[in-house]
Amino acid sequence: MKFDLTIALADRPGQLLKALKPIAKNGGNIISIIHERENPSAGFVPVSLVVDFPSKWNMQKTINDLRKIGVTLIKAEEVVDTAHITAILVGKADLERIVQEGLRNAEIIGFEVSAPTSKDACLKLEIEVPTDLLDETLENLRRVAESEDSLVILPI
Repeated sequence: MKFDLTIALADRPGQLLKALKPIAKNGGNIISIIHERENPSAGFVPVSLVVDFPSKWNMQKTINDLRKIGVTLIKAEEVVDTAHITAILVGKADLERIVQEGLRNAEIIGFEVSAPTSKDACLKLEIEVPTDLLDETLENLRRVAESEDSLVILPI
């Protein structure tokens, strides 16, 4: 599980190393680190990290260990991997039903509607969905489109 952490370290040698020890001890694997030493504030330097932990428990243990050694935690958020997909629906498209039933785990980040000269409307949806819910979301969207007798075009 990936987490986005921002900590405040005293602007003294060795503080970054001190903060990294609890992360390593609790199974954290550092994906990225930004140490903004050029912008200290009140004697503290912000350090932003993305860390992969085996579980939320490991992350919580790290937070507790950092606090015990006097490291101030500014932010700790789980990073959710998302997929961006584009879906096209042709035919009847009840957007409210599509959102409530087909896309309840996703966010629509863009859409276009065309009014063609034929009787069938065309709806293009740009969707962001957590990667672990992608298959379920695509299946829900297929099911809703089928029940409305619409054609849905989805990524493979």
